[in-house]
Amino acid sequence: MIINMEKRYKFRIYPTAPQELQIKKNFGCVRFIYNYYLNKRIEAYKEDKGILTVNECCRDLTALKKTDGYEWLQEVDDNSLRSTIKELDLAYKKFFRNIKKGDTAPGFPKFKNRKQTKLSYKSKNNSTSSRDTHCIEIYENEIKLPKLGLVKCKVSRKTEGRILSAAILKVPSGKYFVSVCCTEVEPPHLPKTGAEVGIQMGVKNLAVTSDGKQFENHRFYEKTVRKIARLQREMSRKSIDSNNREKARLKLACMYERLNNQKTDILQKITTQLVREYDVICVRDNQLKKMAKNRLFAKYLADAGWGTFAAQLEYKCNWYGKNFVKVSSLHPSAQICSSCGELNNEMKIKKHLYEWECSICGAHHNRSVNAAVNILREGNKILLGKQEFTPAENM
Repeated sequence: MIINMEKRYKFRIYPTAPQELQIKKNFGCVRFIYNYYLNKRIEAYKEDKGILTVNECCRDLTALKKTDGYEWLQEVDDNSLRSTIKELDLAYKKFFRNIKKGDTAPGFPKFKNRKQTKLSYKSKNNSTSSRDTHCIEIYENEIKLPKLGLVKCKVSRKTEGRILSAAILKVPSGKYFVSVCCTEVEPPHLPKTGAEVGIQMGVKNLAVTSDGKQFENHRFYEKTVRKIARLQREMSRKSIDSNNREKARLKLACMYERLNNQKTDILQKITTQLVREYDVICVRDNQLKKMAKNRLFAKYLADAGWGTFAAQLEYKCNWYGKNFVKVSSLHPSAQICSSCGELNNEMKIKKHLYEWECSICGAHHNRSVNAAVNILREGNKILLGKQEFTPAENM
């Protein structure tokens, strides 16, 4: 039985000079359409507080392409232009949702700059004249894309399901990628282990489990910060818009790309290992936005990648049929003795202590392991439908 789930595959592509020129034209047209209809929406609201819908913008786009002076819009993929209009509409909807939530910075859509180094456009997989062929198809070492034809592609893994769309990306380092979205994908079923685990995230160790396993925080940014600072100084000395400045920018972009790849690789390996070994995974719901406001702690938090770690665990648990539980950030997991359940308020102040003894039962605890055990217990309560922890409990 095929489950209607979606999965993305990202491959690197190597376009020829004419194909690269076509991609750059598409980037320019997508940017123009986004800015054009953002401006029209702003003007419509100023005139009579009206809002242009997606259908109205798409009808206007059809007429715009036939207007004198705008014929160049017909040279690129039409689906990418319409996808850009939908992208703008989603940005507006998010803006209004944030206003209703009462956010101080709701994030009004901004005009796109032609000097952006990260570019993309999205294309749909529409059927061609023949029912058996589509405009997006993947072969052994090539991929067929609208307006581009066959593009050399490093297909590193076999795709599953039916192709819905493809996004062509250009990253700051100058490399081109294609992100293929497939639907009707049946995820592989992992065998049940019957094991449960609570996870305490940290800076000294990325993650510590309730059964004592420790996953090292490699601190990739801390190891490369001197190289990054040197490359940034070199780029700042170059003249603006010069070829030498562009070469320096590419070196810096490659360094950041390597750093990001290192972090992504280790997080993927750790989260996959945890999902394979445990059926129930409980994690503390850390308030990352509030924690990032601490300037001294923010860079260590970003280097560890707590948010990405939790997000990967959640979607992998959903994919493979495992249980993922988030424990409230109000739960004092590090302050409760996992042996007798006594609340030690001193641990809230003594955050530097990694080892401590309970004054009631005398049990010796590793701070992170003890917190992970308490997270697991609280997660099991939530999983069984019991009332979640409130600050009034155990006080």
